[in-house]
Amino acid sequence: MMPKKYNWTYDEKITAEEFLLRLVPLVNGPVRTMWECDGDMFMSDYAKLCDAAARLRVFEDQVKNKEEDK
Repeated sequence: MMPKKYNWTYDEKITAEEFLLRLVPLVNGPVRTMWECDGDMFMSDYAKLCDAAARLRVFEDQVKNKEEDK
């Protein structure tokens, strides 16, 4: 059985494992910077966290829709 694939971009689908591997750098760097800077954040880090949040919302929708299809 082929693993389920999820949208990463409009024209790219990846497995859940690859999704997590790509999501980690979007979250790890900005959070580490916030820890080191006592809560301050660079705008580029903010953009990465916003990107990660958007991708998680899409992923969640895809998982929920799959569950509803059963």
